[in-house]
Amino acid sequence: MKRIQIIYFLIAVICFSVSYAQGEIRVSSLADDNNEGTLRRAIITANADTKINEIIFDTALKGTISLTSNLPNVTSNMVIRGSGADNITISGAGEYRMFVIESGFTLDISGITFTDSANNYNNGTIFDVSGSSVIATEIVVTGISNQTAFWSKGDNSTITISNSIFKNNTATLFRSYWGSTPNFTSDNESDYTNRITVTESTFSYNRDLIFSTERYVKINKCNFIRNYGQIASFRGVNRYQVLNSTFVNNTGRLLFTFSSKIGDTPSWGEDTLGVNNTLFDGNLFQGNTGTILNTGGGFKHDSKTTITNNIFVNNGKMWYGNPIVESGNQQNNFVDSVSPSEDDSTVFLNLNKSLLIKEDEELH
Repeated sequence: MKRIQIIYFLIAVICFSVSYAQGEIRVSSLADDNNEGTLRRAIITANADTKINEIIFDTALKGTISLTSNLPNVTSNMVIRGSGADNITISGAGEYRMFVIESGFTLDISGITFTDSANNYNNGTIFDVSGSSVIATEIVVTGISNQTAFWSKGDNSTITISNSIFKNNTATLFRSYWGSTPNFTSDNESDYTNRITVTESTFSYNRDLIFSTERYVKINKCNFIRNYGQIASFRGVNRYQVLNSTFVNNTGRLLFTFSSKIGDTPSWGEDTLGVNNTLFDGNLFQGNTGTILNTGGGFKHDSKTTITNNIFVNNGKMWYGNPIVESGNQQNNFVDSVSPSEDDSTVFLNLNKSLLIKEDEELH
């Protein structure tokens, strides 16, 4: 009797272990030949088996997966956990797309570096969402020279990225086109079914337009440092928010532009947008050589732009236009002129305000 009970117990333990294992699948190889242990095989297996919803990279696996063809489309809700962006890189070898998420599904991905994706202006070459969603955390995007890394299109499409790094790219990263705009501006984010949200991330040394979008975009608690081109071209009648972020030593002629068909024929009409439709709040702009913002170049656009509680230090120009709300901003342009010494490498700063530097601080 006891022997039978032990057998039943062992069978139960084995069944539990198999059931647990079926919830995830491991990537243990850097190859892209569709054999066991490869990312390609893991995606195919997870798509086909509803019991598998998580792909996990072995912690000992380090190196680059060089794609030999486009990765399979994601056709199920899927979680992919890399072993860290310092350990795992996916390269498109300049020819191949990575993650196309089909309508109705969500990809939750983290801990991977993405580089050298395909050249495909009309499709996302790293993340392509159409009626689908991507949630990405702790990723690195670098060495992207082809258009376009992230595309949001189709209704109910969202891209949400946090705690990530975008550096040394020479192509536009984010694109979206019009669609599913509320009849009137809403303070409820979920009323905008097409959204791009980037939080607590860093953009540095990028050389092209970063955001070229016509849908809801929210940039919050991000750092933009030494980017050489325009940061964003916001178009259309969705809502744009740039909040609590830092912009230092960027050299684009214009950092942000806003335009839409407000008042045109056909038109959504001015009532479509609230006064804070284009909202810049709580940011620091320091040492940027160009103009921070072009609000749209006319009253109909200006009347939808709010610029509040920002700090502007030694920038080329704060903005063109007359935003409807402008309050709580600080201007601290200490440097009047800069000139080098003719005898040595000394640089002379002529200040138009007194500046107290503590012993443990440096002047940048």
